[in-house]
Amino acid sequence: MAGASDTGSDMKNDASRPGTSGAANPPRQVVRAYIVENLFLGGDTGFGDGDSLLDAGALDSTAAMELVAFLEKTFGIKVEDSEISPDNLETVDRICAFIERKTALLPAGQ
Repeated sequence: MAGASDTGSDMKNDASRPGTSGAANPPRQVVRAYIVENLFLGGDTGFGDGDSLLDAGALDSTAAMELVAFLEKTFGIKVEDSEISPDNLETVDRICAFIERKTALLPAGQ
């Protein structure tokens, strides 16, 4: 059983490096896993990708800053202060759309 846990940990570590969220770990899966582990403290409440993290009480100002740090590290993007808003971070759908927009602007090779 320990081997299975080790593999899961390795996948999590790989997903946290820029450019490694590829086909094995699509951004939506990586974002959902982060939200379950860090905002819902490991308990997947069955929330939908369009459900408000604010309304669920999972995303406050501290959690938003931690989420931004995670997104920057994991996807190699820079989140400007003006981009830290419900328009970009309120739901999994919005977070994934934001990641897509930001990564499309990255220079080739990043």
